[in-house]
Parts: sequence; C-alpha cells; structure tokens
Amino acid sequence: DVTGTDGNPCTDALCDELTGCDFPTNKIPCDDGDPCTLADHCEEGTCVSGPAISCNDGNDCTADSCDADEGCLYEPLQGSCDDGNPCTSGDHCANGACTWDSLLDCDDGNLCTADACSPELGCSHDPNTLPCDDGDLCTLGDKCSAGSCQSGSDLSCDDGNDCTDDLCNPLVGCVHTNNNSQCDDLDPC
Repeated sequence: DVTGTDGNPCTDALCDELTGCDFPTNKIPCDDGDPCTLADHCEEGTCVSGPAISCNDGNDCTADSCDADEGCLYEPLQGSCDDGNPCTSGDHCANGACTWDSLLDCDDGNLCTADACSPELGCSHDPNTLPCDDGDLCTLGDKCSAGSCQSGSDLSCDDGNDCTDDLCNPLVGCVHTNNNSQCDDLDPC
C-alpha cells in the first residue's frame, strides 16, 4: 500500500504500488488566506482568489475597508448624515452612528390644529374642535372647525332700558348709548 501527499489542497494524491504517486490538479474550493476575498478555488494546482467581499455596512458614518490581516474594518467618520427621520434636525455622525441634535418643531401657530410629527410623514397639522377666540367681542362660544376659529352665537347687549340704544362693537363689546326716545316710568301720576 503506497500513500502520499504533496501538501497542496489543489492537487489530489493518486498512489499505487506499480506507478507510485501522481498529483493531478483539482478545482475544489480552497482558502487563499485573504479574508477580503470570497469563493476562492483551485485552478491549475494553485488556490486562486475569488471576488472581493463587500464590506459596505450601509452606514454613512463609517469608512468601510478590508484589511488582508483583519478583514472588514469600519472606521467612524465625522460630519453630517441623514437618519431618515423627518422629525429630527441637526443630523450628524457620532461614534460611527447617525444621531440628531433636536426634534423638528411642527408648531404652525394655529390653535385650531393638532401639530405632530411622524417618522413616516413628517409634520402634520390635523384640524381640531377646541374652544377658541375669533377676536370679535360680540360672539360667544367660538370653536375651531376645519382648521380655523369659527364665530359662535351673537352676544345679546339688551340692557332692558328703553332710554339706551344697545349695540355691540367687535372691539369693545356691548355699548349702551343714551337716547331721547319716549318711555314709560310706570308711574300713573
């Protein structure tokens, strides 16, 4: 029984007692010792490197590379980035990750909208039905509708005095002006 090996993974040892050992080449997978390549394989008795691996981690805050001794390396970067969330502002890289400085202010200054921010849609301003003030002192029960303040019912300025003209001024409210109309003092004498 004759056995032998040449120590090369890209050859097969074929030995017999009459002819000795022969080492024909093969095409099996092998390892070229470089962690930056994939699918290394044998060709004509030698381990040939396959295609380079992709070290892309999809992170804009890292510099991606491959080192023949260590494999994939991800060095943290500085600078601006986009975290993909429209509700954040001041996005920047810190320790290899995208972070933000503050949340977006979605306040539209309108009492009649509910202001919010969602990562999918950004700012939204949904109408509400809160009580409000339309700025007219001659209305009562003003209420939000369709995103704006709607006037409520008219204010009654009747003071029950026939000797005054009663009216409402939107800027000052009820006004009672003396008049010269006939009246009844309810005294029959």
